[in-house]
Amino acid sequence: MTEREIKYEAFVRDDIANNRGRMVNAMAEVEYLLAHPEACEIFSRHYLDAILSYATAFSEFYRPYRGFKSLQDFPIITKTIMKENWDAIAVPEYDSVLKEKRTSGSTGTPFRVVLDKYKHSRLIATLKVVRASVGVLSHEKTLFVSGSVRWKTPIPQERQERDNVYYVDSGFMDSDSVGAFIKRLSDENFRTMTAMASHLDRIAYLAEHKQLPEWTGDFIAVFSTSEALKESTREIISEYFRCPVYSFYGNEENGMFSFEDGSGLGQRVNTADFFFEVLKMDSDTPADEGELGRLVITDLFNKAFPMIRYENGDLVAKKTMDDGRVYFTQVAGRKADMLYATDGRMIQFFAAASFLRKFIDIKQFQVIQEDYHNFTLILNTDNRSYEEEMVRQLRSVFGEDSYYKFEYVDEIPKLRSGKHRMTVCKIPGVN
Repeated sequence: MTEREIKYEAFVRDDIANNRGRMVNAMAEVEYLLAHPEACEIFSRHYLDAILSYATAFSEFYRPYRGFKSLQDFPIITKTIMKENWDAIAVPEYDSVLKEKRTSGSTGTPFRVVLDKYKHSRLIATLKVVRASVGVLSHEKTLFVSGSVRWKTPIPQERQERDNVYYVDSGFMDSDSVGAFIKRLSDENFRTMTAMASHLDRIAYLAEHKQLPEWTGDFIAVFSTSEALKESTREIISEYFRCPVYSFYGNEENGMFSFEDGSGLGQRVNTADFFFEVLKMDSDTPADEGELGRLVITDLFNKAFPMIRYENGDLVAKKTMDDGRVYFTQVAGRKADMLYATDGRMIQFFAAASFLRKFIDIKQFQVIQEDYHNFTLILNTDNRSYEEEMVRQLRSVFGEDSYYKFEYVDEIPKLRSGKHRMTVCKIPGVN
């Protein structure tokens, strides 16, 4: 037996003995539901009714909606509303709380959520199933690069070895440290890596400029999280590590919302764990297929802290396939991070600005929209020859009557999460 197989079998035995098989059973169910979209829709409706009935019976916040006829009878809530009503939403009678999740406050709203044992098991199970669907089986040796390791309770080394999942802080962005990191991945026989897109940007920059050692490892896949993955970064990382690169979308408090499955259709929506609504920008009516709208999430499984119709601030567009699979064809990020053309049109910057792929030696960038006509570009690069070309391309996106100034820095400050904001809109009232 391989090391992976030995550790996986130990995991199964432990889950059955000490967790009533919650995780392995959830893995089997999620795998089945994602493989059978029509069955998944039936189960999703059942789980939706169950969580709504449960919440109205046991959560003080949701008790007034006990006579609900449909999901739309419930209010849309935000992270701020949940913080202000935390004690009323939480279910005190639920006595099997296992895990507390804390967000870092990237949007200015730090937040904590408690998960019951089954929800926590389901969250991990889905991650395992999704990764396995692209060839990375449970307990393949994995390394997570995180910008928030320093803010979290350290994961004991024995647990990392047991799970075959190891964690490293992302503060290694100079070329010497990245080179040592790459050597560790190879020498210690890691099979996959998960990192934020901005971390992959840095590795891609160093690889493109021949500042990394030759890759001698054997990766199955690389996974990108948290931020928009530039196609130029995907191409370079895929070529360097000789494996595909997949992007995931989710959050700390709920889990994985969608994932690339290699189909090229977008990000497959996790309808096994969540009920999603995509609502119009200016009303609470459903957006049309393919129309960019506000994402509203109902978590089907967290009984310790029910989250019903949670608007997380992100914008997506979805498409439903003939066989029932659902894809996000756009994941545009937060509405607060959207920019605007000079005629007032909303611009999803990363979809519109594909020209950025040619500027691989820009280590970091930030676009600040001062008003509808004036922009500031903050660039971390030693190359200052791009301005004329960038202005020409940007005017094709935002309008010929748009104007740009450039600032150059050695580092764009990161948020506590390890991310940095790539777009900032200062237009009053639009967000």
